[in-house]
Amino acid sequence: MIKQAEPDDHARRIAEAVAWHTHLHESDLTSTPEFEDWLKDPANAHVWGQTLALWDFVGTQAKEPEMVGARTAALTAVKRAMAQRRAPLKWRRPAFAAAAVVLFMTAGLEGYGWFNRPADYSTGFGERRVVRLEDGSRISLDSDSDVTVRYTKHARELHLLKGQARFDVAHDVERPFSVVARDQKVVATGTAFNIDLTQPNVAVTLIEGHVVVLDATGDGDAVPVPRQAAPRNPQVELRAGQELVAASNKAPVIKTANVQQITSWVSGQLIFSNEPLTEVVARINRYSTTPIVIADPQVGNERVSGVFNVGDVSGFLDMVTQTLPLSVATDEPGRITLKKKS
Repeated sequence: MIKQAEPDDHARRIAEAVAWHTHLHESDLTSTPEFEDWLKDPANAHVWGQTLALWDFVGTQAKEPEMVGARTAALTAVKRAMAQRRAPLKWRRPAFAAAAVVLFMTAGLEGYGWFNRPADYSTGFGERRVVRLEDGSRISLDSDSDVTVRYTKHARELHLLKGQARFDVAHDVERPFSVVARDQKVVATGTAFNIDLTQPNVAVTLIEGHVVVLDATGDGDAVPVPRQAAPRNPQVELRAGQELVAASNKAPVIKTANVQQITSWVSGQLIFSNEPLTEVVARINRYSTTPIVIADPQVGNERVSGVFNVGDVSGFLDMVTQTLPLSVATDEPGRITLKKKS
């Protein structure tokens, strides 16, 4: 368990973590014996994980006006923190100062409070992103997705608000890892699972390890969902290769999952196996600024199988028009229509 550090000590550890990050990056190294020795201290390891997460955050926010205005104040904070003790290695170089200014931009806004605040990670339309959390866990976010993360001393609490995400969880039996998605709550300590909110139902797929899925209706962290009269299972355990599909008005259904197909989006592919065209088009549209529209319900019932690259709309259209009795119309600006060949 990580001992809570005093403010001055915490500031020093943050400064050292920033310095190590800069030193390793400039030297094109992943580690050194000195760094590994520094990392043995659990408090240092904790701050190192937070620094990596903050570095990712800075990369997405570097041009925000608030950050630009905070750099001068941040530089002063860094110099003060580093002056508290003689810095190991030669960390007072201009390159370190420049990097530290960016990472310590919160000194001008919230002090060091960023390291303990809830974080929100999101992706735009057609964007995918991998987020590294402070404990070594990773979140892979699909297009148009949003997740909040709140780490405390005894819990790792996340909330998938929309979209789809894969969670690769670092093992920590003392801090359960939970994700609320609508009225379902997935609890794990060290495992990998996928949650899909892109459809009306919540789909939880266990990739490896073990998870428990709870009915989170009424949970303070969950999105309020009216409780239905249909019976619900208060707790379901999943095994690797299983998928739980839950609707708000009925008990969840557990089935064997095609894990490779479900998680193929992480590697930039979409795999379909004899699926209705309506469902296939809905997934293709998540990565395209020009939506595909199906002319009539009969066209939507056509079945599709194949492997497509995310965002490759033209490749998808070529395949379906060659293998199915369909044609493409682009008469209306901003949309593509699939209809029966005349």
